Amino acid sequence: MQSAYVNDYQKALQSSASRPVTNTDAVNGFIEVFNKTQHDDVASIIRETYAETLYFNDTFRTITDRNTLINYMQQTGQQVDWLEVQVQDIAHSEHDMYVRWIMRMQFTVMGKKVESESIGISQLRFDKQGKIILHQDFWDGVDGFYQHLPIIGYSLRKIRERL
Repeated sequence: MQSAYVNDYQKALQSSASRPVTNTDAVNGFIEVFNKTQHDDVASIIRETYAETLYFNDTFRTITDRNTLINYMQQTGQQVDWLEVQVQDIAHSEHDMYVRWIMRMQFTVMGKKVESESIGISQLRFDKQGKIILHQDFWDGVDGFYQHLPIIGYSLRKIRERL
């Protein structure tokens, strides 16, 4: 049985009219969005970087319009103490760019400060204006976030130990 997540991703891949990727400068806005989630200007950065209609999936949420993405990123910025994305490598195919990164963040859970470090890859596709129309993250949300939560984190760690 195929999940809605997979179906939505496949539809987004098929429906995204993109321009060929020619340089890695297009990634700068993507990096800036994540490194400035806690700044007041994150909304304007997103407007400059992402198309109005888009496909965004970070393994937590699927978003299809820029205003919802702005709200989501602003909420994320309010929920973390700090967040940083460092690009490790960039590769591209005819239509997509793949950004391998390390994300570090600190957040507070039940009064306890948690520092998290995780690795991931983002697939980015751009429209003719150079704005992101498809953003699919491939990363382990359990490792980056869920394992640090009380009760569920303990259960997830135990499941992993048994695999």
